[in-house]
Amino acid sequence: MGSDRYVRRQDQLIQLLKERQTKCLLVTHTPNITYLTGFTGDSSFLLVHTDHRPILISDQRFTVQIAEECPDLEAKIRGPQRNTYQETADLLKLLQIQNLGVESSITFASCELLKSLVPALQLHLCSGAIEQLRAIKDSAEIELIQTAIQIAEAGFQAYRPMIQNRDTEKDLVNLLEMLMKRVGADGPAFPIIVGIGERSALPHCPPSSKVASSSGFLLTDWGAKYHGYHSDITRVFRRTGGEISPTDLARIEQIYNVVHEAQQRAINKLYPGTHVREVDQAARGWITEQGFGEQFNHGLGHGIGLEIHEAPSIRYNSEDILQAGMVVTIEPGIYLEGFGGVRIEDDVLITEDGPQVLTKLTKSWSDLW
Repeated sequence: MGSDRYVRRQDQLIQLLKERQTKCLLVTHTPNITYLTGFTGDSSFLLVHTDHRPILISDQRFTVQIAEECPDLEAKIRGPQRNTYQETADLLKLLQIQNLGVESSITFASCELLKSLVPALQLHLCSGAIEQLRAIKDSAEIELIQTAIQIAEAGFQAYRPMIQNRDTEKDLVNLLEMLMKRVGADGPAFPIIVGIGERSALPHCPPSSKVASSSGFLLTDWGAKYHGYHSDITRVFRRTGGEISPTDLARIEQIYNVVHEAQQRAINKLYPGTHVREVDQAARGWITEQGFGEQFNHGLGHGIGLEIHEAPSIRYNSEDILQAGMVVTIEPGIYLEGFGGVRIEDDVLITEDGPQVLTKLTKSWSDLW
């Protein structure tokens, strides 16, 4: 991304800080620093002041990286004899900053350390400003997310026919991660979830030694990370050659159709200006009407971008309002303990004209079962 893109983001943040009557903000959350500057290293802070350009506080390990990734950014580089807090404290004293906004991600211990180094310093919480900006993706971000989706889908298409009877959930996690990396992923977007048979009823199923031959179906929840951006997809499908009784097949088809319809009802609500509670209710209400309300036990979706979970939060108790440029997941599910679960998850861009589903993998029952 061009440096002008980061300057625009910095200017937008400065305007938000002025509206919040915050003169200076110390950015410590790494994804927020990346968003504002393009710097992808860690262990660094960014001081944003409404009266001058931001200053990156980092160390000598990143000197070359900073020059390559953000050559126009002012940087204060510490040596090995000092830590980041000492360098930050010196900068705050130099700029005569006595009132400093901090993000919610900073620890209490870090705040106390800063105050001990700058005794006159007053700290106040200034959370959500950068996250507010990050929720609306620009064209470059959307392109990176689309690539992350394409990589995840390519990995899945190679993964599904390679599943063997002897493979455990752990084996399948490793297989899918390897296949995504082979087609361009920097890594998985999050720890991959594979639930075989009845273990698919665990929404965040930790990979176990259960083998694929023990059931005729499995759930996979995965995503790719590409240049810092994430994708997030879930499919439940029949394993080639796996055994499943006609009764169980009919039962899972029933809940699959309910989840599929719930997801489509929610996607149809993804328009700018819509309250996320309406989206959640569209899916949750349908699932409840079909008698499975208690078996849908998590939020409907979330934003994706530099983090796998970011604004907006699509839940029944969220206050977020949808806006054009947001990229969200929609992932209703039904989980029947002792039998299995169905979750269908796709990534959707909200445009001025409504939803654009970015995920292209089939959800057709006939293709998956």
